[in-house]
This record gives sequence, structure tokens and C-alpha cells, in this order.
Amino acid sequence: MDRQKVVGIGGIVLFADKADALANWYERHLGLFFTREPDSHEWWCDFGGLAFSIHQAKHPLAHDRRQVEITWYVNDLDAFTEQLAELGVTLAERQETPDGDFAWLDDPEGNRVELWQSPGM
Repeated sequence: MDRQKVVGIGGIVLFADKADALANWYERHLGLFFTREPDSHEWWCDFGGLAFSIHQAKHPLAHDRRQVEITWYVNDLDAFTEQLAELGVTLAERQETPDGDFAWLDDPEGNRVELWQSPGM
């Protein structure tokens, strides 16, 4: 029998102390559109088969537990970071490399957000 392996990522789930507020932050700052069931605190959006979701944590999360970084692809990093600055978001770092241009920031719950523009864009 051939060894089985993972063939992709079906979804990413962030657990949050304030899921509603965090989903609203991602909508406002990254332009994501979430869906949720009425009276639910589980938000999700679909990227062609890859789901990104935010769920309300059942118990308060310890700050050091937030050790996730999600890379979000953008078409124009300069324009995107300018837009974030207009919304009052401060970047932690910005870097240009042969692999593309990157910017990092933290969401309101301390999760690392990486924005990436591929080379040649």
C-alpha cells in the first residue's frame, strides 16, 4: 500500500477571545467578507476551497498561545500598506527580498499577519 500524505490545506481556524470583533477587523482592514450562521460566533470565508475562519474561544486564551502567522497575498503592497496606515494600522516591519515584498503586523488579538507581494508585480 502506498503511503498516504496530505494533499493540501482545507482551512485555517483562528480561535479568538472576541471573535465578532476580530472578524470585523479582518473585514475592515484586509477586505475579507465573512459568512456566519445567525446567533453564531463562527465566521468563515472561502478562497476557492480554502476556508479561513474565526471561532469564539470557549475559554480565555493565554497571550503566549497566539503563535500563528498567516501570509496573505496582495497585488500592490505599497497601496495596501498605505490603506492600512489610513485606518490607523502600524506595520511592525517591511522588507523587500528576491522572493517578493513583505510587510508584517499584528491583528487585535496578537496573531501575526504577513502581507506578501510576489516578485515582478
